[in-house]
Amino acid sequence: MEHPVKMAHKNSKRGTRGTIISNIEQIDLQYWSELEQHVAGVLLADPTIRELRCQFPTIEWVDDDGEVHEHRFDYFAVYHDGTQRAFNVKYVKDKAAVDAVFDALKDVDLGFAMIWVNETMATLGCFQNAMSILTARENYNAEDYLDALMSLEGIHGAVYFHSLLKGARNLADRREALLNLIDRGVIVIANELERLADYSKVHISRPLLAQELKSYVQSVA
Repeated sequence: MEHPVKMAHKNSKRGTRGTIISNIEQIDLQYWSELEQHVAGVLLADPTIRELRCQFPTIEWVDDDGEVHEHRFDYFAVYHDGTQRAFNVKYVKDKAAVDAVFDALKDVDLGFAMIWVNETMATLGCFQNAMSILTARENYNAEDYLDALMSLEGIHGAVYFHSLLKGARNLADRREALLNLIDRGVIVIANELERLADYSKVHISRPLLAQELKSYVQSVA
């Protein structure tokens, strides 16, 4: 994965700015507000994304009075399937400003989709889950992963997350293995907007479970 473009910090009224680093992908994303921090974490943890950039691209748009404006998107993602998305990270209160840009560009072929992300989508819970997944990726252990994977065979329907810890040789290792399974879509969090806790409801994607089990059997053979 290529490094994102690094931009100089800009002032933030909320006083929140910094960089989120993913050591596995060797990439970092800068943020200048709490909301941007949440979005950066969620994007870094999205396994369908191949490349991420921040403060890109910059485009021009014309308002109803014919005045030309410049707009720079906060994040830009290239997905493994080749699709591209530019993310405008703004709070709900800024809807009018977002609409002005998006409406002006709705008939322009930019070659990428424009996405508005606000605090109702990139919640604190989403961010916390994303950061846990990024840590689990770095600590991935094939033996723990396979052990957790096989323990899911008899699980059907919605269950509490803590029930997936039963029979684990080491609870901390099992938790990280389960987070890797969430990362790969085998385990699905019922409410992804909330932070994953022991009593969070989850369910198993039976097709992806079968696919993962098959791939491991083939790799051993």
